[in-house]
Amino acid sequence: MIEIRRLEDKCNHCMMCVRECTSGVFRNVDGKCMVVDPLACNLCSHCAAICPQNAIVHSGLDQTQIAAAKAKLIDPEVYAEIARTRRSVRAYKDKPVPRDVLEKILDLAKYSPTASNTQNVEYTVVGDRALIKSIADRIFSYGARFADWTQTRKGKLAFGALNLVAPKANLGRYVEGMDYYKEQAASGKDLILHNAPALMLIHAPAKAPFACDNCNIAAANITNYAHALGLGTCYIGFLTLTLKLNKGMRRELGIPQGNKVFVSLVMGWPEYKFKRVTARKEPSVTWIGAD
Repeated sequence: MIEIRRLEDKCNHCMMCVRECTSGVFRNVDGKCMVVDPLACNLCSHCAAICPQNAIVHSGLDQTQIAAAKAKLIDPEVYAEIARTRRSVRAYKDKPVPRDVLEKILDLAKYSPTASNTQNVEYTVVGDRALIKSIADRIFSYGARFADWTQTRKGKLAFGALNLVAPKANLGRYVEGMDYYKEQAASGKDLILHNAPALMLIHAPAKAPFACDNCNIAAANITNYAHALGLGTCYIGFLTLTLKLNKGMRRELGIPQGNKVFVSLVMGWPEYKFKRVTARKEPSVTWIGAD
């Protein structure tokens, strides 16, 4: 049973908790803010974060985590530079990412918003270089076999139909370049996981509403924060797709039954630094009723 109460000697009935609580836990009762329906609480902790008097006691929250926000550290230009300069890194130093650094990143990721505050995002972190290499080799092998199949009579017909149905997938560029990719792989180059020292899988219950959104919001925070720490990251769509289809690989990586991997990231110390911000096309924007 969750206990939610106000400290009467601190509360000044400013009603900020009432206005912020969308669940109806806090309500205006005869000009005073009152805890009316604690069972409706989804543990969003907005009441504790908004209260100017620090007058909220909530047994469902870790009070040690509720601290004053450091507003002076929020520099919009710094964040803009992080967003502009983050790159998809595909060349890493042969240097492990310490566990305490990974834990620091995941500790930040837990503050990422989730729909209805479900906080249902989970993580699998792989630092086993042999396992990472094995996964990369197998995924490349799947791709090479698929490319070979497209050159058969049945494959050409099926692949042609697939390109008609899903032309934006642009799978042809991978098939057409496979001879070169095979040469690169034979020379020891990892074209899938890029010889990264760490692999992070972000997953959630497959049937949970907005699970994909929750995982991708966390991934955005992770990649930006990792960049701020001097690390590089790269989204690996081929691994996410493989894990969707390959139950054996999901079991091998310990993905809980019923969970789905929505984001796969490699992470490590970049082999080199990008010196410039790159060009991006202007976004397509439709303005409705905006000045």
